[in-house]
Amino acid sequence: MKDEAIKVVSENDVEWRRDHPTGAFRFKYLLSGDDASPDNFMLVLARQDADFATERHRHNFDQFRISLHGDMNVGKGIKLRQDQLGYFPEGAAYGPQDDQLGRTPPGEPMHLTLQFGGASGYGYISPDRLRACRDELRKDGEFVDILYRRKDGKTQGGLEAVWEHAFGRKLEYPKPRYLGPIIMDPNSFPWVPVSDAPGVARKHLGTFTERGIWAESVRVNAGASWKSLDPGARRLLFVRAGNGTCGKNAIVQHTAIQIEAGQAAEISAGTDVELLLFGLPPVSDHRSAEAAA
Repeated sequence: MKDEAIKVVSENDVEWRRDHPTGAFRFKYLLSGDDASPDNFMLVLARQDADFATERHRHNFDQFRISLHGDMNVGKGIKLRQDQLGYFPEGAAYGPQDDQLGRTPPGEPMHLTLQFGGASGYGYISPDRLRACRDELRKDGEFVDILYRRKDGKTQGGLEAVWEHAFGRKLEYPKPRYLGPIIMDPNSFPWVPVSDAPGVARKHLGTFTERGIWAESVRVNAGASWKSLDPGARRLLFVRAGNGTCGKNAIVQHTAIQIEAGQAAEISAGTDVELLLFGLPPVSDHRSAEAAA
């Protein structure tokens, strides 16, 4: 078991930040990793405060998104409906997006997003580093919506400009392993009892890429307990509903929990607890091995 403490963060412990290039969203940053590692990640609550539209685009990192309230347009007639989970693979394009609030009050549409370095090993830029790079780039241009426009008139994607500024080389996109977003409906999966944990059931929602990242739902009935242990993978848990404890820490709806590989964390349910779990095995350095070969 590793020495790192298990991290438990409630949404009530974090302030909303207006930190989206379009200004249409506010974020609560719940958990984050090591900016220097290809395993870096960010788990964030996002609420939509204004109409949002953007062109078709892609990233060189992976994403999971679940709509907690309201639907999200992900392009080409595809919507991420409330309670559905989407996996957005690195290198695969999605959009154009067009989400109008209409009669929905600002701040009501809300989703949970996990962004993380994919199997290709390009890593993920942390919010703090991203902000610092934006400030430096503003000396030679301006950010307009999701684009960066230089003083010489040239434009490029804002995130692309930040990445190239941060790493000092042209951004590369991995060849997409999947051709577009994969949408999962957890409500269509049956609960499967966990044989060695009475009162606990799970839904395995999917495993992806050679890295073996996975997503699942776990339900712990009131009065029952469940232990999460994996010798080789970091796990990020998000409390969808219910309350209880994780070790000595209280957990309530929208609490996030970070458990490192080799760590064990016990969830005890006061009321029925439903968890969304993301498993993140380490990114292997296969690119260096391929170069050597």
